[in-house]
Amino acid sequence: MKFVVPGLVSGLAGAVIGVIAVLGITAGAQQNSIPAPEETGDPGSSLLGNVQYGSR
Repeated sequence: MKFVVPGLVSGLAGAVIGVIAVLGITAGAQQNSIPAPEETGDPGSSLLGNVQYGSR
C-alpha cells in the first residue's frame, strides 16, 4: 500500500502532461494557412512577367 499513492500521483501527472502535449500539437498543426502572394516588382520589367524568347 506504500506504492499506491506515488503510483496514482505519477499516473495523474503523466495523463496531465499527455493532454497538454496533445493540445499543443493540435494547436500547432491547425496553423496551416497559405500566405498571400507578394507583388513587389514591376510586372512589365520582370523576367517572369515578360517572357522573352529568341535573341536578346
